[in-house]
Amino acid sequence: MAVRHHIKMLVVDDDPQVCKTVGTILQEHGYQVQTFTQPRAAVQGVRKTPVDIALVDIKMPDLSGLEVVEKIKSEDPRIAILVMTAYPDVQTAAETMRLGARDYITKPFREEQLLAAVERMAQEMGLIYTNEQELNRLIGQRIRQERLKQSLTLRQLSERSELTTSQLSQVELGKNAASVWALARISGSLGKQLCELLDGL
Repeated sequence: MAVRHHIKMLVVDDDPQVCKTVGTILQEHGYQVQTFTQPRAAVQGVRKTPVDIALVDIKMPDLSGLEVVEKIKSEDPRIAILVMTAYPDVQTAAETMRLGARDYITKPFREEQLLAAVERMAQEMGLIYTNEQELNRLIGQRIRQERLKQSLTLRQLSERSELTTSQLSQVELGKNAASVWALARISGSLGKQLCELLDGL
């Protein structure tokens, strides 16, 4: 199961309903969220509380979304920014990217579009990871699939890898975390590089 509770999100939109809806969706999917309807307050909020990803509306009074993007990036250049706009045009998109936004999403958007865009950014930043128990299960499943594909018994893999059948069984069942050394022995015995064996997990 992917872990997201450590990812800090900022939502800036002068429409309170949009702020509330977007904030609720993100919170329900495990993100930590701050919402602001006042752009200047949002910029001050970034000074006080670090965030990972900011969702910023383009058309706002007081400060435009472009100005907010610029100010947020000047506070912390590591923050990834997703621009929300009801009026997409090439010039605005180009300008937001020049100022440091990573992507933009067109309003009105569906919940799954929003989550996919945020997830993509979080993945690119290396912020989403799998909890240890689930990772052990996935590694074990991958090893078992590869072993069966090659028509190898646990005993045969044990002889090749110099690990006991009991150790291999525990790894395949996801009961124990295998050391990097053990995983390297297993992957080599299956004719794979370790990175190949773990790819996509």
